[in-house]
Amino acid sequence: MGFDLADARNLEQLSFEGWEPGKVRRFNAQYTSKLLITVRPPAALAARIFDDSSHHAAKQTKREAHPATVLHITLLCVGCFEAVPEGLVHRLKNTLGEIKARPVPITFDRTSLFGNRGSLALHSSHEMLEMQSLSTMLQRALWRANLPFVAPSSFAPHLALITGCGRIEPMPVEKPYSWLAGSFELVCSHVGEPQLELLARFALTPKAECYQRPESQLHLPGKIIGHSKRSMQRASAQ
Repeated sequence: MGFDLADARNLEQLSFEGWEPGKVRRFNAQYTSKLLITVRPPAALAARIFDDSSHHAAKQTKREAHPATVLHITLLCVGCFEAVPEGLVHRLKNTLGEIKARPVPITFDRTSLFGNRGSLALHSSHEMLEMQSLSTMLQRALWRANLPFVAPSSFAPHLALITGCGRIEPMPVEKPYSWLAGSFELVCSHVGEPQLELLARFALTPKAECYQRPESQLHLPGKIIGHSKRSMQRASAQ
């Protein structure tokens, strides 16, 4: 997912009710914890993915594979923080709890390197339209509720296996990793910790309407949405 975490224009602290001042840091994923909306594989499948990636890593790199407890697919990044912003989390739970969407079929059948060929991740050889639609629904829900998020320049579902592994060979996938995601989660990813902090889980329901084909690009007025951002836009328009 193409998050532009280093874009200085996205670094201004937004000030609105429910987001504690002084908690936001500049977007540097190396030093901060990230608030994410994710989908995670079932425990048994996550263990299989970890075993396979560990076996692959042992032959080619000193970097260790990500533990099963942190394996996830990022649907949307809310932002980076020094500590969990409790007021913002409360508002996010209320908004995300209102989303009605169907379970998402997921299949990863190949791996590739990304980030200057520095990390290994699972990908799919086919479009994952349902997941793209769910990501779009999340963006629209947060935008309508005037909640912040980092709008991706593009959405390419992937699951990171090994970070900073250098120019290693892609891991062969003899049997695709497939599951039906019945929920999505709001989590905090703390740098250096071997697990994600679960803040809330939201069920997907087969009773929801079928996903519509996602737009080629979701047009939003800004990468981070908030009162101060919109005030600046109104002022510039005048």
